[in-house]
Formats: sequence, C-alpha cells, structure tokens
Amino acid sequence: MANKRNEILIQDVGLLLFIISLICSMGVLYAGGSALLVENSIMLFVTVVEIILVTYSMDFAAFVVIGSQIICYSVYKLFILYEKGMPISIYSFAWLILPIVIVGAMKLFISGRNRLEMENSILRQQMEELVMIDPLTGLYNLRSFYYDIDKQIRYTRRNQLPLTLMIIKLRYAQELRKILSRKNFDKLKQRLAEIIGDAIRVEDNQYSIDDDGSLAIILTCDEKGGELVRNRIRAMVGEKGAFDGITDTSIKVEVQIAYMQYREEMGNDTALFKQSVEKELQYDV
Repeated sequence: MANKRNEILIQDVGLLLFIISLICSMGVLYAGGSALLVENSIMLFVTVVEIILVTYSMDFAAFVVIGSQIICYSVYKLFILYEKGMPISIYSFAWLILPIVIVGAMKLFISGRNRLEMENSILRQQMEELVMIDPLTGLYNLRSFYYDIDKQIRYTRRNQLPLTLMIIKLRYAQELRKILSRKNFDKLKQRLAEIIGDAIRVEDNQYSIDDDGSLAIILTCDEKGGELVRNRIRAMVGEKGAFDGITDTSIKVEVQIAYMQYREEMGNDTALFKQSVEKELQYDV
C-alpha cells in the first residue's frame, strides 16, 4: 500500500509539474510580444510534438527532437546576436529548459500510470485464475471441471466405481451467434443450462466449458446410465416451447451429445478423457 501511495504521489507530481510548465510556456509565448511571436510559436509547436511522441512511448524520438530543438534554437539566437547585434531576450532562455521539464513531467506521469495499469492487469489476471464459477450460467467453469474430474477419477479408480463424462455442444453455435444478439445468445445459453440441470440428478455435476454454451457433466453411472441421460436431455431440449422468449422470431435449437465411460487405460490423464469424449461428438449427426 505504501508503494502504491508513492506511485500515485509521483504520478500527481508529474501531472502538476506538466501543467505548470505548460502554463509557463504559454506565458512566454504572450510575454515575448509580437517580435518573438513566430519563434516562440515554433518552439511551442515543437514541444507539443515532443509531448505527443512521449505519450505514445516514443521516448527516444522525443528526446532526440528535444536535443535538436535546443541546439538549433541556441545556434539561431547566437547567430542573430553576433550577425545582427540583436540582444537575446530573457524569455528566450526559457526555451532551453521548458521542453526538457515539460516532456520529463509528462514521462513521469505516464510512467506512474503505466505501473498502476500493469499492477491492475496482473491483479485482474490473478482474480480470473481464482474464479471457479461461470458468471453467466452460475455453473462451475472449465478450471473447476479439470479440478473435479481429476479427483473423481482417483476416487473411481480407488473404489472401482463407474464414471461417465458427457459433453453437450450447441449444434450450429456460430450461426446462432450471427442470428441472435449477444444478449439473446446469453439467454439461450442460460436456458440450455437450466434445461440440462433439470434433466440430471443432483449428485451429477454440470460445468460450463466454453463461451459457445458447451457443457460437461460428470455422471456417476456407466454407459447405460449415460444413454438414459442423453435421451432425457434430447427429449427436454426438443420440447415445444423449450426456448420460447429468447427472441421474437422462432429458432430451432439442436445439441450434439457424446459420452464415454472412464477406462482404466486412461490413467489420470483428464485431458485425454475429455478429448476422447469430444471426438465422439463428430459421430452425433
């Protein structure tokens, strides 16, 4: 927390210094009068270009332009002094410092902001990695699925109990996405999850495994039990009015269903178990 407060303080100091320096630049522009209006306007314009460069993280280019600006301006003023005898105004000396201060202050502000954004991004990523629930359907997500299926496989092997994995996918999911608005497609996924939840037993676990509405179910039964569950799901999904209210126009919702009973030769490879079931989906036409 102390480090975060220091970073915020540095960011605020950078912004304050930038604003003050910019105000001073405008003051020099008007205080120099009409005699210095052209050269002061050019110097201010070049400084604005430098601010844009550093804003887009082109730091090297910005500081090259600053160096070139100060050198060229110094040579110009010395040339005017020695060739034409025109004295150097006190306001002109400000342009030897102001570009460095303005760009440096902007860089200080941006650096503080970037650090905060990076920290927030890391924290957000860490929070996402800890989330085990799909916020749309309220079901456990893919991360939770892998965690649970691994435990269930070990329990099954130890106690010689049947275990069947079922995966359900929306047929023509991409076409439905094009037909439906995002809100209506989300409603469709929620309705599908509710229907399937009503079709399985309380002890069977249901998971949302992707953004297309695909679901996985861990069934504590053999393949015959999986066949019964599949038939029950098909009947409930195919009921008239099952998806009424999703959209004003009628839509036909079909699902692909595949299941497989765990076999000893699969070992503890949860990814292999899932992939084996997914391969069976292509035969559900």
